[in-house]
Amino acid sequence: MYHRKYTRERCNRGPRSGWDGERHGRWGRGHRHGGGRRLFDQGDLRLVVLALIAEQPRHGYEIIKEIENRVGGAYAPSPGVIYPLLTMLEELGLAEQRASDGSKKLYAATADGDAELTSNKAAVDALFARIAET
Repeated sequence: MYHRKYTRERCNRGPRSGWDGERHGRWGRGHRHGGGRRLFDQGDLRLVVLALIAEQPRHGYEIIKEIENRVGGAYAPSPGVIYPLLTMLEELGLAEQRASDGSKKLYAATADGDAELTSNKAAVDALFARIAET
């Protein structure tokens, strides 16, 4: 007899399914909206973060909370996504660290970052429109 963990009933539900057998998509509960479509496609979050730090300099945690607020709590990127993304933007010359009080790093968009947003204005506007309707 199989251990309860490996019963036929549980194994036949398929990968990435909940305990109730309901499928929750590629990333689990809460990471999709509107009929299974992902909120951010590849590269979208980079533009969103860049636009947010272009609005005003922000700490990583502030970026996470701002995205979560703008989507009404339906999605919050993890620190494991945001902080490497900020480092990447900094290495690409699109963002820079500003002086801040305390140990938190404050990020702002550079002139190259602003130019990147200008050249992708239609995509950025569409992303924020999609966020607003969420």
